[in-house]
This record gives sequence, structure tokens and C-alpha cells, in this order.
Amino acid sequence: VWIFSNKSSNGIINISRIRHLCGILFLSKGRTCDFPEIKHGRIYDENNYKQIFPVDMGKYFYYTCDHSFVSPSQLLWSRITCTEEGWSPTPKCLRQCFFPWVENGLSASSGQIHREGDTVQIVCDAGYRLPNNQSSITCAEGGWSSSPKCSHSEGKCGPPPPIDNGDTTSFPLPVYLPGSIVEYQCQSYYELQGSSYIKCENGEWSEPPKCLDACVISEEIMKKYNIELKWSSGKKLYSKTDDTVEFRCRRGYRKKTPDHTFRATCQQGKVDYPACE
Repeated sequence: VWIFSNKSSNGIINISRIRHLCGILFLSKGRTCDFPEIKHGRIYDENNYKQIFPVDMGKYFYYTCDHSFVSPSQLLWSRITCTEEGWSPTPKCLRQCFFPWVENGLSASSGQIHREGDTVQIVCDAGYRLPNNQSSITCAEGGWSSSPKCSHSEGKCGPPPPIDNGDTTSFPLPVYLPGSIVEYQCQSYYELQGSSYIKCENGEWSEPPKCLDACVISEEIMKKYNIELKWSSGKKLYSKTDDTVEFRCRRGYRKKTPDHTFRATCQQGKVDYPACE
């Protein structure tokens, strides 16, 4: 058995590997590289090349990354070479994170793509904050460390929602503590439907009430149908939703529609009028 060795200047002895094939002696010096296991990536045509590993120094291959991942060079195919220290550069596939717009806040990174390890600063609107009171989120292997959404601080609520034909009984504040209650009222002749109070719970207001339209019964409309108010000599009447109004024919006219139509009900600003001829 033949063993060859050479001593380097630093005193380290490198023993060469000996191969004997068909009576011919071969010497191969240095290390080899095993198949590169690339998380979220693969080498070119790896199913065919995998069987030739380990490979000698100097051999090179190209690798690509899975969807939503990218190599440090950001090229579609990146080159790695077998060296004394192993694969160089070390094959990596880094996560790419798309940064959308910030709900209830803003960031200079909106609409941009970041790589794994990047940190993005977020400024939340007044009364809002990121989870765990953070000021930034990080692009990690699984995506963003937390959703780019600013929520009400500790379950606080913003201003109460506006309603048509109504308003709150107190001046609205920019921020309300959990458990806060706000009261609504409707404008004159509008009927409030639902609870007049809403409550701040888990950063959200409960369902606000509605103000239903009033019915305006004018002299012009009554003349059109040849009718007048039965129990009033007034020329105009405001009626709330579900209120009942009784009519009769004007002098010299007789009923054109059935008797029951002369007792009408106001329904969210509308009245089915009777008619006389």
C-alpha cells in the first residue's frame, strides 16, 4: 500500500487519497463537497446531478429559489462553487415580503418589497398602535412578524360613527376608553330606531341607532288628492314613523278610494294618501 504525504509550511500534514483503477495510480488532493441542501431552493436539474455527489473542489452549480424567496444576489439562478471551506457563497433563499398600505397608520415602505431580515418602521394614527406596542415589523421566513395594522390602543375606540338625521348628545372625542357609552338623538320629527346608546367594547362601537324620516303632509299634497285633515284645520303636519293620520274629503268631493285608506300610517317619510273626486 502506497501512502503519500506532504508537510506544509505551517506544519500541517495533508494525506493524499489514493485510488487504484486498472493498474493506474491516481492522486487527488483536498476536500470534496456534499450535495447542497437548500431550504426553499434547489440546484439546476438536481435530480440528475444529485447522484454525482460528493464533488471535488472547483466544481460549480447554479441554484434557484422557490416562489416568494430570493437568493442574496437576487438573480434567478445564482452560482455556487465547491471550495476548501465548502460551498461559496453559502447557498441561501431569503423570504420576500410585500409591504401593503398600513391600516390606521402610515409607512414610507408602503407598496415596496422587502427581504428576510428587513425591518420596517410604522407610525400609527392617534389612538392606535401595533401589537405589543411595537413601532416596527420584520420580514421573517414565514412572512411579516405581525400584520401591518394599527389597532385601537388597549381596546380603545375612535370617535362614534355618524348617523343620518341625528347626532350624539355630547361633543365627540378622538379616543374613548373601553366601556365608554355615547348617546344619540334625532333631529326634530325624526323617529329613533334602536337603542339611543352605543358602547365601546374591544376597540369597536356597538351598532348605532337610525333616525327614520318624518312624514311631511302639506296643503299642496292634500289639494292634489282633494282631501284634508279630519281632526285639524292645519295646512301642514309633521308625522313620525308609525304615527296614524286621518283624512276626509274636501267639501263637494266624495271618496274615490276605500274607507280604510283614509286612515293612513307614516312609514319612514312616506304616506299612502287616499283620494276623493
